Amino acid sequence: MSPQDKNEPAPGQEGACSLTGELSIQVTVSDAGKKARKSARVPVSLDAGLRARGGYSVVSVQILDLSTHGFRIESLLDLAVGMDVWLRLPSLEPCHAKVAWVEGYVAGCAFERPLHPAVLDMIIHRAKD
Repeated sequence: MSPQDKNEPAPGQEGACSLTGELSIQVTVSDAGKKARKSARVPVSLDAGLRARGGYSVVSVQILDLSTHGFRIESLLDLAVGMDVWLRLPSLEPCHAKVAWVEGYVAGCAFERPLHPAVLDMIIHRAKD
C-alpha cells in the first residue's frame, strides 16, 4: 500500500478528512482577564477601611475605582488572591469581598454580593463632594 493510499477515505466514508503531519499552536496569555468585568468600574479616590479574615483591626486603604461587582484598592496590607476581606465605607455595613488579584500594593477585589446600583451612585456622589 502506498503512502497516498493511507490518506484515502475508506469505502462508505467518502468526504472523511484526516490530518497527517505536525500541528503547531501558539497561545498568548495576557492580563485580559482583568478587563473582563461584570460591570464598569468608576475611577474614584476614597478613603475606606479594610479588614482581612482573621484580622482584628480595620486598616486604612485608598479605593482607586469601584463598581457594583468589585473595587481596586491601594494598601500596605499583605493581601493574597482568594483572601476574604471586608470593605468599610462611611454610612454602610461592611461589604464582604474576595481578593481577585494583587500587584504590589494594588489589589482588585470582587464583592460576594454586588452593590445595588443606587448604593454605588450614592458612594460616587459622596466621593465627588
